[in-house]
Amino acid sequence: MWRKTLSCVMLLVPVALGQGPSLPQTLSPAPAEGFVVSAVGSHLTVPPGQLLHVAIDVRIAEGWVFYGPDPGEIAQPAVISVRAEGLEVGSVLWPPDHPKTTDLGRRKVTNNVYEHRAVAYVPISVPKGAPLGSYRIEVSAGGQICDVVKGTCIPVNRSATVRFDVAASWAVNPDWGGDGEIAGGLGLAKTTEQLSKRTAHGAAAPAPGPSPRAPQLTLISGLGLALLAGLILNVMPCVLPVIPLRIVSIVQMATGSRRRFVTLGLAFAGGIMLFFAALGTINIILHLATDRAFNWSEHFQSPGVRIALALLIVALAANLFGLFTVTVPRRVAGIEAGADRRKGHLGTVGMGLMMAILATPCSFAILALALAWAQLQPLWLGTLTILLIGVGMASPHALLTAAPNLLSVLPKPGVWMEKLKQTMGFVLLPVAVWLIGTLTSDSYVVWVIAYAVVVVFGLWIWGTWVRYDAPLRRKVIVRGPAVAMVVLAGWWMLRPPLPLAVQFDPFDAERIASAGRDDTPVLVKFTASWCLSCKWVDAAIYDDPAVAQQLTERGVVAMKGDVTNRSSPASKFLAANFGGAPPLTVIYASGARSPILLEGKFSKAELTEALGAATDPG
Repeated sequence: MWRKTLSCVMLLVPVALGQGPSLPQTLSPAPAEGFVVSAVGSHLTVPPGQLLHVAIDVRIAEGWVFYGPDPGEIAQPAVISVRAEGLEVGSVLWPPDHPKTTDLGRRKVTNNVYEHRAVAYVPISVPKGAPLGSYRIEVSAGGQICDVVKGTCIPVNRSATVRFDVAASWAVNPDWGGDGEIAGGLGLAKTTEQLSKRTAHGAAAPAPGPSPRAPQLTLISGLGLALLAGLILNVMPCVLPVIPLRIVSIVQMATGSRRRFVTLGLAFAGGIMLFFAALGTINIILHLATDRAFNWSEHFQSPGVRIALALLIVALAANLFGLFTVTVPRRVAGIEAGADRRKGHLGTVGMGLMMAILATPCSFAILALALAWAQLQPLWLGTLTILLIGVGMASPHALLTAAPNLLSVLPKPGVWMEKLKQTMGFVLLPVAVWLIGTLTSDSYVVWVIAYAVVVVFGLWIWGTWVRYDAPLRRKVIVRGPAVAMVVLAGWWMLRPPLPLAVQFDPFDAERIASAGRDDTPVLVKFTASWCLSCKWVDAAIYDDPAVAQQLTERGVVAMKGDVTNRSSPASKFLAANFGGAPPLTVIYASGARSPILLEGKFSKAELTEALGAATDPG
């Protein structure tokens, strides 16, 4: 208790004296080996007139945080000072920090912090006229570290020394390249000003960035598909034949009152929405059971997840083909009769709920797929998608109840409903093929298997959509387009893929670091076989000969960072340094300038602008 009281007093004293705010400080000593600073030079020998970097390696004790140079609320910023006589010292380059919330009792504050380890960099220029010989660089790192559990904060300051020689030739320090976190972190480090701009806007990277319209359109189109899926549920064999009966029953209960037409229709739609609200609740429970928010790209990096989803989709397609049926228990189905006998709005809500439940033999595949997909999305998006499917199913019922005359425009039930359901099964199969195809680097195999699905679909149309004794004209009308579809699909899908116009080297973190030291710009394309947006970027940007020529003329080294699987070096590099998801293009600029990130889909003009900023002097 006295510790919290002392912390609050120490928090208020600087503010009362007109000083800048800081986190509470106590008299507790720093933990043993809790804040250790060491320094590593990029080179052992450097010619006059050249540049080297000094890495300040800070190790932070477990359970403690070290506040960054732009900490945010109520914290002392980190400071690095350098003393290097006879040398020119550049601006300190800090690694990306991350926000952390601390509970101070009456309020919570969020600061930008480092945990476990942070490596900062200082560029050191050797003047052209510098005499040959040994040089000494003294660095110190200080600021504030805090125990996130106890709320104990202490000031810290540690020093380290680096020595190197000014000589006629270069000699790389083996300790620099031997640690990927040191060698690979330089290209990601930023000045305090750049870090401040990033944190002030909550961005993950400096400009130029992608057009904000691309992800919005993707989200809107996805939610639109959820509405469409709900509408399709109304033409399933379990639902469409029952709709007129339900609407007529509601109209009879309305007894000629226009207002009652509308309110009963909304009650019926509300009953349908209750069913989907229950599914949304299941989605929330599944998310909370894992105590974390799922991330699409993170889980797709696991081959097991992709295999499981592929098998699930194949099973759902089999359900749509009628190979197995999910039935509603007899006791549950018996409740339908009781709901029909109840008059008024409550009984109408029950009718709507029972219609949604009794539709599950036909809607099972769509609903199961939606629920599985929702587990790979943020909680709000997955839940919203499930509810929108319910809106899509419920809205026609509300409309038809308010305007019963529209019943005449409903399509008549028939064999076509079963055909539509089976067609949806064929729509699912290519998705399963694509998921299985992400397990191999040979994309052509995926196209061949996907074409096999098209061939089977064409044969299914040929053999089931018309009877053997149908008139020739009907056979031509139905089978002709099926044959054309198979032929055109074969021409498009069976062509061997050509390499992209831009030739990419394999990902190499050490080469990225050495290219930065050699003043060579590097472009890294982070991509994955399961990333559909990455295919768009390849086709629209990197398959353009003009882009390839521009990269060659500017001397840019192009690398491909394959993050298909979580265990790949590129995946670990991406997670440690950017924490984002593909598609992502990172351009490491010449010299010590910060990298430029192009996230998601971007235009050729944006790429040209970024390349100019990375390669032009200045």
